[in-house]
Amino acid sequence: MAGDTRVRGRPAFGRRRFLGRAALAAGGALLGAARRPVRAAYAAAPAGELRVSLPARIVGLDPMGAQAAEESVRVVSAHIFDTLVVHDPRTRGYRPALAVKWETPDPATWVFTLRPGVRFHDGGALTARDVKASLERMIAQKGPFAPLWAAIDSVDAPADAAVRIKTKTPVGTMLANLSLLSILPAAAMNNAGFFNRPVGSGPFRVASYRPDSELVLDANPGYWGPAPGVKTLRFRDIPEIAARVTALITGEIDLTYGLPPDQLATLRGNKDLHLQTTPSYRYYFIWMNVRRSPFTDKRVRQAMIYALDTQTMLTALLKGIARPMTAPIPSTVFGYAPQRPYGYDPARAKQLLAAAGHPGGFDTSMIWNPGSGPQDQEIAQALFSYWNAVGVRVKDAQAERAQWLDRLLKLDWDLDLQTNIVITGDADFVLRRLYTTQANRMGYANPTVDRALELAAESVDQDKRKVYYGQVCEILWDDAVGIYPFELLETYASRRAVRGFVPTPTFPTFTSVTVGR
Repeated sequence: MAGDTRVRGRPAFGRRRFLGRAALAAGGALLGAARRPVRAAYAAAPAGELRVSLPARIVGLDPMGAQAAEESVRVVSAHIFDTLVVHDPRTRGYRPALAVKWETPDPATWVFTLRPGVRFHDGGALTARDVKASLERMIAQKGPFAPLWAAIDSVDAPADAAVRIKTKTPVGTMLANLSLLSILPAAAMNNAGFFNRPVGSGPFRVASYRPDSELVLDANPGYWGPAPGVKTLRFRDIPEIAARVTALITGEIDLTYGLPPDQLATLRGNKDLHLQTTPSYRYYFIWMNVRRSPFTDKRVRQAMIYALDTQTMLTALLKGIARPMTAPIPSTVFGYAPQRPYGYDPARAKQLLAAAGHPGGFDTSMIWNPGSGPQDQEIAQALFSYWNAVGVRVKDAQAERAQWLDRLLKLDWDLDLQTNIVITGDADFVLRRLYTTQANRMGYANPTVDRALELAAESVDQDKRKVYYGQVCEILWDDAVGIYPFELLETYASRRAVRGFVPTPTFPTFTSVTVGR
């Protein structure tokens, strides 16, 4: 239970031995594939244009800053920048990208060999110095990914094609973390205005960017990998759902997603459209600021959960695009461990509130950003109604995304409603990044959780990692640091002319897509 200061079921194992052997095996297995010539994906040069509207506005093009974890930033970054390795959702492993091989001379040292001949969009050669500078900037920015790099001791570039990362302790999540590190040109990344039209080495280069309006990318003719399918990739900001649906139906855009059930029902009858549904790493949650009264009391936090009829909410608002959640992470994610649902029990909620000294309830507020997820407006109103029924009167503090994010990061809130996505498909990305004492994202601090997540991060034995994440799921669920009602399915709606798009549980990529008009 949450009061137990031991890490239950802690396995005994040779951590250093496991790390070295597993990393060498992974790097060696992938090296053979990386050395083979890249096969051209398309016989013809990139042609045509793909027009995409994301569920939320593109809030910036900096893949390392305060908004680095925003969905729009991750999606566009994957097309502009490269990473050393990329996550493969099919195998839950990692394959080469800018790095063609890696090895661990000792458990606290990783050496990556870079792909030769890679150039940035401006023609400059990509070297180990750029990788070193990019990782150092990621840490210095203190953005949402910075906690993943707490164990870094040093980064150096012993040769143009070699990067050496030394850590204070073994890091079993090194590859997962590096799949999030966009490589930028060291000589330009800190220049004023760089992220108005950033330079990367990815399959597309920035042609133009108008914030809150449109981002246009052109195929990179010098890309080291398979050529993109389209010559132009255009991201249009259409945050209003009805407007996005209309744009899809009329052919103004070619693809979108993040739509509510009522809109999907309409689109399914349209012969010009194609719908694809897949499980995802995305979920809804409501955090409670553990630093602020009355949420400092676990009984109050549990009462907030018992007050909600999440099954009715799911059936009425999210039918066909969500399913019940039974842990602080989705069931699709590595490390998931199911917990016993709280259930809908308003009488129990009132009892807990009374026991905590609030027999008449209390007043509070909830921040959220409209457009953050399907049916978010209706979900917010349902939450207010259920909580009001047990005496908790919640002020609606919705705000534009920039203001919402600023308040969220400053812990200037009581309740927070939002969606999140486990970008790497690994529990570490969410649990260690958000729930450690050091992360301090909702005022929660638990040394047992800290230690379990530390051990999980250092281990490369997948079964042992599952044990640790199971412990953390149980503790967070019992401590009621948040409410986790729904994990989302993702449905992509596209014009019939769109070919080659493959949906995945994480953010979509469009490099392989072609459009025949």
